Amino acid sequence: MTSMLNYAHMMHNYSPANTEYKSPQMTPVSVVGARGYSGIELCKLLLKHPFVQLQNAFATGDFKLSDQVLDTKAATVQCFNDQELMQNLTDVVFLATPAEVSLKLAPQIIEQGKTVIDLSGAFRLKKNDYQKWYGFMHTAPDYAREADYGLLPFCGPIKPATRLISNPGCYASAVSLALIPLLQNDLIHTEGLVIDAKSGTTGAGKKASENLLFSEVTEECLPYRVGKHQHTPEIQEVIATVTGVEIEPHFTTSLLAAKRGIIAGVYANAKTTDIGEIENAYRKSFDGYPLVRHGRDVSRYARLANVVNTPFTHVSYELVGNKLYVFSCIDNLLKGAASQAVENLNRLLDLPAGYSLVQEV
Repeated sequence: MTSMLNYAHMMHNYSPANTEYKSPQMTPVSVVGARGYSGIELCKLLLKHPFVQLQNAFATGDFKLSDQVLDTKAATVQCFNDQELMQNLTDVVFLATPAEVSLKLAPQIIEQGKTVIDLSGAFRLKKNDYQKWYGFMHTAPDYAREADYGLLPFCGPIKPATRLISNPGCYASAVSLALIPLLQNDLIHTEGLVIDAKSGTTGAGKKASENLLFSEVTEECLPYRVGKHQHTPEIQEVIATVTGVEIEPHFTTSLLAAKRGIIAGVYANAKTTDIGEIENAYRKSFDGYPLVRHGRDVSRYARLANVVNTPFTHVSYELVGNKLYVFSCIDNLLKGAASQAVENLNRLLDLPAGYSLVQEV
């Protein structure tokens, strides 16, 4: 895709009050899976993006986006059955679909000269066995190998030939943002690493399921896929790619009696007893990136209420002797899906990562 704006120019000059930067053209985009939890959140964000025209929305069956999204511009979006996708392609297509669906659709869309941002896990793994972790044979391994893994702020600029961006998973985003600064600065031992992550029920999607009924979930915190969660190899791969460190953590996931939000606890033996070194590592890693807030105030930064319905990641930490406790909180539907997808769209458009997501970037 031809860049619409010069990234360095924007980063140097952009401010919320600065109105001189106007896109020479609007970028038309579509959302497939627009009736799911992540799809709805994505549509809301795209409707507010000044350089984007949300042109088409697709779902399984007839629907109106204006029935789902209370934004007057939603009525201007053309809504189609997903069987009509290939006849209504736009420059950029977001796939907020299950992994098996994305695996089928993405190559077809890319072959038509379009760019895909995929919110599923279909193209995240470069080395691991999809049959083992996702339960299906991968039919497009070349696309998985070439896909840009878009974990902000650690993924770098978009390459000119990029056709497919794989949006990171929700748990993988929270955990990786907590671990990468520590491993980049050689501050923790990898032996004995424990990750205990908990998510709201929207992380399981909108499909009806007995184990997600209110009476099954309320007043509970239910472990699931213990040691077998599909984000396990994703976390290992991105950590190895960014830091060069191989990890074999104890990783557990649990279902919270809440609609949305993730809190990931990371517990490690530190190579330092100075909390200042931990703080400096996060400061260095996230300097210039507006969507992470971090600090020692666990009571503030580890509260889901302070991060849900925002695109931010909150990272808090405490060091007791050499025992390090880190908590990473995100909204699973935003940083864990939709808002990070918009960050990746901004990369395509040579815009700052937080453009249209926060007032100050």
